[in-house]
Amino acid sequence: MTEHHQIYRFFPFVAWLKGYDRTKLRRDLGAGSTVAVVLIPQAMAYAMLAGLPPVYGLYAAVVAPLLASMWGSLQQLSTGPIAILSLLVLTTLSPLAEPGTVRYIELALLLSFMVGILYLVIGIFRLGAVMSFISHSTVRGFTSAAALIICSTQIPSLLGIKVQGHEYLFPMLYDIVKGLSATHIPTLVIGLLAFATIFVAKKYRATFPGGLIALILTTIPLVLFEWHERGIAVIGPTPAGLPHFQVPSLDFNTMGVLLGPAIVVALVSFAETYSVGKAISAGTKQKVDVNQEFIGQGLANLLGSFFQSYPVSGSFSRTAINFTSGAKTWVSSVAATLGVIIALLFLTPFIAYIPKAALSALVISAVMLLFNPGQVFSLWKKNRHDGIVAFTVFALALLTKPDYALLIGVVLSLVLFLWKTMHPRIVRITKDPELNMFLNADVYRKPNCPQILELRPDNCIFFGNAEYTMEQLLNRLDEQKTPIKFLLLDFESIAFIDISGVDELFGLLEELKEKKIELAFLYVHLPVKKVLESTNFLYVVGEDRVLEKMGDAIAYLFARLDHDYCRKVCPYKLFQECSTVK
Repeated sequence: MTEHHQIYRFFPFVAWLKGYDRTKLRRDLGAGSTVAVVLIPQAMAYAMLAGLPPVYGLYAAVVAPLLASMWGSLQQLSTGPIAILSLLVLTTLSPLAEPGTVRYIELALLLSFMVGILYLVIGIFRLGAVMSFISHSTVRGFTSAAALIICSTQIPSLLGIKVQGHEYLFPMLYDIVKGLSATHIPTLVIGLLAFATIFVAKKYRATFPGGLIALILTTIPLVLFEWHERGIAVIGPTPAGLPHFQVPSLDFNTMGVLLGPAIVVALVSFAETYSVGKAISAGTKQKVDVNQEFIGQGLANLLGSFFQSYPVSGSFSRTAINFTSGAKTWVSSVAATLGVIIALLFLTPFIAYIPKAALSALVISAVMLLFNPGQVFSLWKKNRHDGIVAFTVFALALLTKPDYALLIGVVLSLVLFLWKTMHPRIVRITKDPELNMFLNADVYRKPNCPQILELRPDNCIFFGNAEYTMEQLLNRLDEQKTPIKFLLLDFESIAFIDISGVDELFGLLEELKEKKIELAFLYVHLPVKKVLESTNFLYVVGEDRVLEKMGDAIAYLFARLDHDYCRKVCPYKLFQECSTVK
């Protein structure tokens, strides 16, 4: 490996600067600046959603996005605080500490540290395939439910009422309904003004910074007329300056408690990042390297935790803005980070007067795009198992804690998948002489040769389904009312067979001998054939009974049929060979 390749391996962002010119720089700076005006208000709003002081959202938007973009595989990916992840931080940590307290902040930074470690382990050891365990149906059910939960957490700030913190949705909704009579009208007006501003901005142009405009329009009157003195809640004093270096509190007992939640947060975070990456890579023609992306997100969360960052992930909305604004490389993330740094250094006096109702309106406006129950119910029509998973996760996320629902969704997806693989479909194959082709005899209601029954198991044969598969083969054989002489097993769909499967094939062979039926095979793949050879099954059944082509199989079997039966009893002429005896 050359020296340059070594450098590119450990510092992949260096390779992206080859051929970098002023045109790319101009586009990156413009895209990064556009992302910054969206990122700044969103980061504060999502930090508040996570139960942290809003300034911690800005801290999370300084170091982490830069590291993720430089060591990830996608140059336009915008990393930072996101709504769903912020919700999980809140639901995970609120039972352990009061949101907003020093202890709570320590736990949030420790959670980010642990998520980063998990990511780096997965990325370095190239275990990215773990993401395959999160099905799309699980994610869809979870995100739709999470959108409702997030909205419910923001309603009290929007109405200016105080509600006791709850781990579950419905007790919180009950308290909100009870407190409606205490709604603070000026606060509600501020929130509705923010809503209206964001709505109009989106109608004007999708990439227009409606959130930033909403915060400016609602904050200026508070500063000029001192409305915060009349009960409108504001962010309050915000420390100026950049996040300082601080080692997370590495208490192993606490880390043991947080390990399970950290895994859930990591799964959800990367599911979001991966979905964003797949969507953007389709437009940029970049290849998503899952393991490299794990390394990028791992460094962002791990090193970010040393600079007061809570868990971060790839943002769909900000990545889309970055891409459509013309970003070419990770330099756009540098530009966005500079915007956040400017805000931390010079705008904190203004930030202190931002009304919490406006931030709540910004959060609700953003997450309502995630609420799509139609997708959940449409899955039921498209695929029953996916529908069950999506609806179960959706319902459980509303009734219990969202992280529990996600884990249950992952387990349920695997259980349903195993159930399906344990019960493979057995297809009866026959030839249609009119079409001169072989087809599914059950679907098209076509007869098979009275002496040859061709069956195709539609799955691999392994310990979990071997016995069931053989039972179904025998059941299909018992359905036949004619004197079957050959059972022809079509192994076209069998890519794998284990020892349990071979043992069951030996059992099937014995059963067939008792019935005086012979066994033959068609389309046996090389890996399967090697297993059958190594177990001496092919020697027992006869290597001449393993055929590679349909025509050869029919010719071989037809020569060994009872031709008197063909002439005198059989009413069909399915094969070309039939005309030689009729």
